[in-house]
Amino acid sequence: MLKGIGVDIVQTSRFAAIRNNTVSHILSPAELERLESLCGQARLEFLSSRFASKEALVKALGTGFGPLSPADITVENDAAGRPYFVLSDRARPLFDGLAAHLSISHEKDYSVAMVVLDGKD
Repeated sequence: MLKGIGVDIVQTSRFAAIRNNTVSHILSPAELERLESLCGQARLEFLSSRFASKEALVKALGTGFGPLSPADITVENDAAGRPYFVLSDRARPLFDGLAAHLSISHEKDYSVAMVVLDGKD
């Protein structure tokens, strides 16, 4: 059963002058490690798409970031490149019984993410 839908769009260039302390607030430790290997436009797209994904997730949940930090959510990719969420121990209880489906896209200077939450009822 559909439990929530969230979408977020972010202008990639917003992340060009972002400070390290802000990056560490947005990204999980695993994402920070992956970011180190990226540069230029790939780095900006990574940052903007992760932020958009996390915003879309908490919009679908209907809570905003109040009960958790963006760093409590990790966006990973499976072997085929499909994105999915990995939740910290702190975030996991908020999503008990829910499955989150994520789609991310980039176009020129924008990243967009859409999340659909479903669960039993």
